[in-house]
Amino acid sequence: MSRFTGLVNFTLLLTLLVITLGAYTRLTDAGLGCPDWPGCYGKLTAPLHDGHVAELQQQFPGTQIEPHKAHNEMLHRYIAGLLGLAVLTIFITSQFIKRFRLLTAFILAVVIFQAALGMWTVTLNLLPLVVLAHLLGGFTLLSLLALLRMEIYWRQQAGQKLPLSNIRSEPKLSPLLPFAYLVLVILIGQIALGGWTASNYAAAVCYQLPFCEAGWVERFSLQSALHVPLGHETYEYGVLSYEARMSIHVLHRMGAIVTLLALGGFIFCCWRRAQTYFMKKLTLAIACLLLLQFTLGLVNIVAQLPLLNAVAHNVVAANLLMLLVVFVRQMFLRRVTAPLGAFFVEEEFSQPAKHK
Repeated sequence: MSRFTGLVNFTLLLTLLVITLGAYTRLTDAGLGCPDWPGCYGKLTAPLHDGHVAELQQQFPGTQIEPHKAHNEMLHRYIAGLLGLAVLTIFITSQFIKRFRLLTAFILAVVIFQAALGMWTVTLNLLPLVVLAHLLGGFTLLSLLALLRMEIYWRQQAGQKLPLSNIRSEPKLSPLLPFAYLVLVILIGQIALGGWTASNYAAAVCYQLPFCEAGWVERFSLQSALHVPLGHETYEYGVLSYEARMSIHVLHRMGAIVTLLALGGFIFCCWRRAQTYFMKKLTLAIACLLLLQFTLGLVNIVAQLPLLNAVAHNVVAANLLMLLVVFVRQMFLRRVTAPLGAFFVEEEFSQPAKHK
């Protein structure tokens, strides 16, 4: 079981790395650094030196070959391929140990669909809807792996035969479950808006606070913001008008304010009601990530989208969603006190029982 746990830990970190590389690839406009899939200009490696570039230029005369973008794209593909193998290994191992089989099968299905989305991202020339789905798929994979890791953790705790006093329900958090589901939906919607902003190249449209430059109210159109562009040969660098991109950007900022207020209010309520150390600690972690994410968003605006800050904005969003999913799952499990041996045993340092 320890090897399986180590494999899940490794896969979690690998998923986070793939999300980071995906954001870096997208933000450096390297999504079409290799115009074919799964290779790069018909080869399994990106062009390495000037001789390779000259050779490929003859084979693809109408294409502008940019080696640095090709390297970014292929590195992302290599690590994503390794991630796929790791998830497949998790699935096979779960069948042998006869645990977590349903969850690992779902995780494998997500990875397979992610691979298809990665292919369509290239073959459909960065169609925004596909790019957005690819982003959400990566975040979903990270959250599912975190849930798997928590399931392993609680089962390990239950295996230690801890006393009943160590099993903790959270009766004061139970009334907040509907609020938790609402906040989760709001956060997913805000992440989707962020992905929609990036995939339509609308992140660098507005640089004034709180929403955009003067005159944005007259130009704002919800219909334009939610319009799905289709029928274009390529979507690289965006195909929407300034008004449409501005509307998308403003909508994302509005969503950020709603998310901050809703999630902030939820965190405050949970902090006051949580009774166990684990839930308190998880609440604090979510609060820190929320503040960090909001700060990174402000820096993106003020500093005009610095690359590393924009990448961090994506990575923190993924971790914020992951922690919130784990927290909501724990709220659901802790509605009532569990029977002895349940897999959501609270980890606490209890005093050994005194014998008479």
